Amino acid sequence: MALAITFYDALTTANVPPDKAKAVVHAWEAEVENLASKADLKQVETHLTQSINTLGVELRASIKELQSALREQAADQRSSIRVLQWSIGVTFLCVAAPLIRNVFGV
Repeated sequence: MALAITFYDALTTANVPPDKAKAVVHAWEAEVENLASKADLKQVETHLTQSINTLGVELRASIKELQSALREQAADQRSSIRVLQWSIGVTFLCVAAPLIRNVFGV
């Protein structure tokens, strides 16, 4: 309130009519109510910091879960590749053995 009176006095000293000075002070007071205080900003900063930290923990946990799932999939694929290699080898022998027998008369 003291700041509003000082503001009003400064306006009237600058030859602003009193009714217009009051209107300016009232408009200024209405706008000042919407401004955040240092305490408000500190509270928001604390809340945002906590939220970021929580999201970081969740993100790290999700990454670890994905790594584990990828490792399992890689192990399954290595097993499948091993079976495929053996299948191709056996198939080659099944085709090559009769072919060699016919070519060399063994």
